[in-house]
This record gives sequence, structure tokens and C-alpha cells, in this order.
Amino acid sequence: MLLKIVILLLVLAGGFLLNLCLGEIFVSPSQACQAVMGAPPLGLEPGIYEMLWQIRLPRLLAAFVVGTGLSISGYLLQALSRNYLADPYLTGVSSGAGLAVVLASMGSLDFALLPVAALAGGLVASLIVAFMSSTSSGLSITRLLLSGVAISAICGSLITLLLTCATGAVRAQGLLFWLSGSISGRGWAELTPAAFWVGAGTIAAFILSKPLRLLSLGSHGAAALGLNVALAQWLILATAVVLCGAAVSLSGLVGFVGLIAPYLSRQLFGRDERVHLVTTACLGGMLVLLSDLAARTLAPGQELPLGTLLSLIGAPFFLWLVLKQKGEGL
Repeated sequence: MLLKIVILLLVLAGGFLLNLCLGEIFVSPSQACQAVMGAPPLGLEPGIYEMLWQIRLPRLLAAFVVGTGLSISGYLLQALSRNYLADPYLTGVSSGAGLAVVLASMGSLDFALLPVAALAGGLVASLIVAFMSSTSSGLSITRLLLSGVAISAICGSLITLLLTCATGAVRAQGLLFWLSGSISGRGWAELTPAAFWVGAGTIAAFILSKPLRLLSLGSHGAAALGLNVALAQWLILATAVVLCGAAVSLSGLVGFVGLIAPYLSRQLFGRDERVHLVTTACLGGMLVLLSDLAARTLAPGQELPLGTLLSLIGAPFFLWLVLKQKGEGL
């Protein structure tokens, strides 16, 4: 397994390097590495050095933060629901966060505060879902998924109404592009607050690794081993909300990362929860990194929506997974 982890880290490092080098202006790998390490390398124009530090580097870090947040959030929700087809969208977290960000943007809220708005929206949506799915013995997984789908539909409809009726055409188009998934134009100011919340959520996920392991035995089995099942479920749900809300505030509604990365991690890296959290974060970050690279290089002179590209990858994967799991009760 160690060899697999080393290969994964090398591929991730290659993804970082590709995002630094490729674009409308090509930068050689050696110059990119020298620029990231400090002073401008010889032969590199100062403007290109500034481009690397002020545009490409924060953008690739934003892609990794988004991938990390969504993938770990998906892993937690799958562990909570014991359903490998679950991701942040099934609980209404992403749509609630997206609705809050649209409302905040229409109110001209400072971009640095958008993660807070996204967290609040995701929290409200998840609390509604959790209230509807709560029972005397904890959360009903079936109710959690069904009510999450309903909340997602309501939030999506409200977003459409707001974009149609309450904004100017230019502003609506910008918000619509952002909601379709994009990290274009993200700099250090936008990255910092989202990275803080994703970091905090990741630490919390590691702390919850033991409850995650116990919950894999089922609610009754975990309770028999002394776990406070209801408390553990609420803490896992809250951590997933923090991670997803921070990611949505940075990239808009990006789907399927929280489905693909956890599944691949489970298939490739054994059964240890802490290893899964690390590899899931790396796989999710790499997926968004490479998708964002494709979004800004496939069509010269324009940028494709990141969320659309990931949907083209994720939707067929989801259908394949549904067929693969058919008859297994998932």
C-alpha cells in the first residue's frame, strides 16, 4: 500500500506542476519550480513571475482546497449513511450553501465573508434535513437521503428565481457561471478563509476517525461498543457541512468529487479510516486540479465551466457505480 501512496503523491505533484506550467503562456517546469521557491529565475520576465504567484499558484491551491473539502465531506456522508452513492448534494448541503452565497453576493457581502455565508446556508439546510430525519435512536438514513434530495430541489429552485427576477443580466450571468462551478479569478484573499475552514474540517475528520470505524459496523454494533451514536452522527454531519460549505464558497456548485474520490480510495487503499482521509483528499484534489487545467486549456481564448466538466466525468461514473452496486442494497 505504501507504494500506491507514493505513486499517488507523485501524480499529485505532477498535477501541481502542470497547472503552474500550462496555460496561454507556457512556463518551463524548472522556471516554475524556481519561481515558487523564491526569487524570479534568470530569463523569466517579471510579469510572468507575478502571473505565477498572483494567478496560477493561488488558483491551483484553490483547486486542491475545493477537491479536499468536497472529497472528505463526501467520505464522511458516505460513512454516515453507509451508502457509497452519497455525496454532499444528497444531503442538501451544497445547494443550501449555494443559495446563501447567491443571497450574500446580491447583498454585496465582502468576498472574504462568503465562506461564512456558505457555512450558514449549508448548516441551515443540513439542520432541516437532520430534523426531518431524526429519530429516538439517531438519524434515519433513508429519511436523511430523501429529505436531502427535496431540500436540494427547493434551494435550486430558489436560486433560479433569484437569478431570474432579482439581479441584472450581467450580474446574473456572472453568478450563473460561478454556480456552474469555477475557480477563475480566485486569489489569495479568496483562498485564505476557505482554506482555514477546510483545514479545520479536515482536522475534525481525523479526530472522528474512530467513531467512523465503529459506525461502519452499524448503529447497533457501534452502540454495543460504547459509542454515543447520535452524538457521533451529529458531529460527522457538522464536519461534512463545514468542509462542503467552505468548498462551495470558493468554487460554486461542483459535483461528483465527493462521490468519485472516496470510492477510489476505498478500492485502492485498504480499510484504515485515517489512510482513507489522506488518500481521499489527494484524489479529490488531483481530480479538481486536472479538471480545472482542462477547463482553462481545452478551448483557447475561453474558459469552460469546471462543474460541467466534472459532471461529464462524474455522471457516467455514477451510472456505472449504480449498475455495479445493483442488488447489493446500496
